[in-house]
Amino acid sequence: MEASGTRSERSDATRLALIESARRLFGSRSYAEVSLAEIVEASGVTKGALYHHFPGGKRDLMEAVYEKVEAEFTEGIAARVLPAIGEGGSDPLDVMEAAIGVTLDASLDPELQQILLIDSPSVLGWTRWREIADDHSLAVIKALLNAAKESGSMKPLPVDAVANLLSASISEAIMSIARSDNQDQAKADSAAALTAILDGLRA
Repeated sequence: MEASGTRSERSDATRLALIESARRLFGSRSYAEVSLAEIVEASGVTKGALYHHFPGGKRDLMEAVYEKVEAEFTEGIAARVLPAIGEGGSDPLDVMEAAIGVTLDASLDPELQQILLIDSPSVLGWTRWREIADDHSLAVIKALLNAAKESGSMKPLPVDAVANLLSASISEAIMSIARSDNQDQAKADSAAALTAILDGLRA
């Protein structure tokens, strides 16, 4: 059992090393410019080990990197805003607005832009990109909308439908920021538009 556990720990460490090395390389340059040989060398493992963990090669590794970065991104935002629900009578829609602001601010980070917004959609395809994003962020959006509905601060609208539409709007906003020649202005415009959407939900 101990030997098996040790092998398992080594396997997990190898997988993590590959993901972290790929993340640094993808984030500093781009998916297309990074070779498997560079990732293997940066990770200190063999190419065989890479294909053992990621049979699809670089594409599978990109998906793992994206999932990790998206999870950390969403968890960071949730940790900052969700505790505010119920504290001092905070309106969940105000908390949602703050969460959107944090999301738009974070979308200006070059590494996040490269991995989350530029490379992942093109490498994984739009459908898979949205599935992974929704696995993480949609739960936060639904929690805030349910809290708003229960508190009476939101109109009696179907939460799932509103959450899906709001999630899509936020995704489009951060994509437009990443692609803009004037990202600060794009962020301000997106923030204003998303605030207007939230105002339309208020009871």
